Amino acid sequence: MNTNRRWELSPLAIGVVGIVLAATAFVHHGAEAAALDSVRGPLLALLIDGAPAVGLIYAGHRLRRTDLAAEYRWVVAVWCLGGVVVFTSVVGLTIAVRLLEDRVVSEPTFTLLVAASFGGLAGTLAGYYRARAVADATRAERASDALAFVNGLIRHDLRNDMQVIRAYAEEIENADAPADAAVCDHATIVREKTDEAFERIDTAGSLAETVADEADYEPVDLAAVAEDAAASIESATAATVSTDLPDRAPVAANAGLRSVVDNLTENAVEHDDSGDPRVALSVEPGDETVRLTVSDDGSGIPPGERPSAYHHGGETDGGGLRIAATLVERYGGDLRIADDGGVGPGDGTTAVVELPSAADGSEPSRASANGTGAGGNA
Repeated sequence: MNTNRRWELSPLAIGVVGIVLAATAFVHHGAEAAALDSVRGPLLALLIDGAPAVGLIYAGHRLRRTDLAAEYRWVVAVWCLGGVVVFTSVVGLTIAVRLLEDRVVSEPTFTLLVAASFGGLAGTLAGYYRARAVADATRAERASDALAFVNGLIRHDLRNDMQVIRAYAEEIENADAPADAAVCDHATIVREKTDEAFERIDTAGSLAETVADEADYEPVDLAAVAEDAAASIESATAATVSTDLPDRAPVAANAGLRSVVDNLTENAVEHDDSGDPRVALSVEPGDETVRLTVSDDGSGIPPGERPSAYHHGGETDGGGLRIAATLVERYGGDLRIADDGGVGPGDGTTAVVELPSAADGSEPSRASANGTGAGGNA
């Protein structure tokens, strides 16, 4: 018999169990009604053990229409049959014990039918949720493996491509023949951006572990990260970036912290349509948390959209705020949009990030970084 065909028989098997139990109940209680010359008791009994039997027939019909793979449908059928066997066996043993004790057992058939019907229905429901859980876990594992493979492939290929780009940029910079000053400047920018791209490729693994909540965190100097991000955004764009940074501001994070600062500053520049973007970065250490503030002088986010701007589905941000919010949440921190505008008076946007401080020099574990979550104060 074809294997796939055999798997497809599983919903039919559940339906057949229901049909057999329903037919047995109908015949038995019909005979009881004739013997007792009354239909009230047998009819009520038929409803008690016949309803779950009909439920099994319906369950088989619904199982055939679910999106479960064929092999998981067979798991449901096995659990259904197991429920019938287990429930009937347990009740049958209690009846056998009473018979061995010479006790009178009234209507054992009805009791066994009830046990079989409810056992089959309970087994079907339990089997369905079991199969669904296994199928979801398998799907998630396959997706994780696929993402890991694609991540490794993209990082490998991007690294190779970026090496070629950087080599050409260095040739332009170091060429013996005189070149246009603007071309040399552009080549320098290309080389610097490729260096940054290499850094991001190297930290992609840390980002994936952070988003998957599998990363271990250590003290990272937020002030140094913010200073590097400010220099990078100024060299690559026409933005003016002012900073207010302490000497050190260690927080509990990992290499992905740079992506938080980069996305916030790049988002601030991208959403400025004045032609002369201004961004202000400040870091304020505290006893328990360190605050990062990124302000711009763009058009700003309307008050009604601020609470959802950094969540999935938000219409204001193209992705930068959501990426930053996801990472901040994993670090046990909080990201919110302030109500007091940005750099200009009453204009622009101010993003505020608070992260757990690591000023004592300790190396916090993954568990210690589970905090309020992004946007908790918005």
